[in-house]
Amino acid sequence: VQRKWQKRNRTLQRRKGEVPKRVMGRNRRRNDDKAVVRLKRYIALCGVRRNYKKLLNSCSSTRSKLAVLKKELEDLGVHGNPTIEKCKKVRMKREEAQELAELDVCNIINTKGRPTRRGMSNRQDPPSSGYKRALNSRSDTEEENNPDKGRRKISEWANLRGIISDDADSD
Repeated sequence: VQRKWQKRNRTLQRRKGEVPKRVMGRNRRRNDDKAVVRLKRYIALCGVRRNYKKLLNSCSSTRSKLAVLKKELEDLGVHGNPTIEKCKKVRMKREEAQELAELDVCNIINTKGRPTRRGMSNRQDPPSSGYKRALNSRSDTEEENNPDKGRRKISEWANLRGIISDDADSD
C-alpha cells in the first residue's frame, strides 16, 4: 500500500514540473564550497569573526570568494598555505596584543621591594593642600595678603600648637 502512494507522489511531482533532488551542477557546487568553508574555518581559528554575507557580497563565483577569503587571511597575518598551526599563532598574537591594549596603566603600583617600618613614612604621599590648610588654621585672607611668605613647613607637632605654648618657663 505504501509503495502505491510513493509512486503516485512521484508522478504528481513530475506533473507539477518540480526538479528532481539530485542535479549534477549542485554536486559540483558543493565541492567548490568545501574550499570556501575550509578558509572560513581558518579565519575563525585566527580568532576573528567576520560577516561573510557582507564580505562576499560582491563575489559571484567561487573563485572570487576564494580570492577574497585568502586576501582576508593574509591581512590577518597568515601568509602562504593556511594551516591550523599558523592560525593558532596568529590568534595568540592577536589576543596578547588585545590584552596589552586593555591594560590599565593607573592600576600599576611602583614598589621598591618589601616595605619596612623605618621606610613607611618616606613612602607615604604628602597630604593635599586642603589638609595643610586645616592644620595651619590660617584663614585664606591672610594667605592672600602675604603671598611672599609662601607655605610654611608643617612639623609633626603643628596640630598641637594651640595646646602647648612656647613659654614652658612660666610656672
